[in-house]
Amino acid sequence: MISDTCICAAVRRAGRDVTSLYDTALAPSGLTVTMFRVLKSAHALEGASITRLARALDLERSTLGRNLRVLERAGFARLADGEDERARVIRITPQGQAALARGQKLWQQAQALMLEKLGQDAEVLLPMLQRLTHIAEGDKT
Repeated sequence: MISDTCICAAVRRAGRDVTSLYDTALAPSGLTVTMFRVLKSAHALEGASITRLARALDLERSTLGRNLRVLERAGFARLADGEDERARVIRITPQGQAALARGQKLWQQAQALMLEKLGQDAEVLLPMLQRLTHIAEGDKT
């Protein structure tokens, strides 16, 4: 029998709860999981433009802009002029580097906890979430 539970509501609730778990784990670093994700990608794509970083994170440019303002206010990142005067690039500050280093260890602990709790279900969950994304984007395969 198929449950009457709304798939959308269940996925949204799980997303909020998992985000909360990672946010709590990362709190000692001064980062949320969103801040951590943006800093980690900015570090990996050192000197990337806002547009390039938004594409890498699969975020709209305006959403990334809001996230970057939070990082700037916290002193973790700054926007600078790129080689092309029209492009702004993201630079991680020394304070941001330190927070990212602390956050990496805390994220690894949260990730290990999630993998431990999920066990073999993790091998099913991640592909299933990717499939949900494809379905939502219109790929019915």
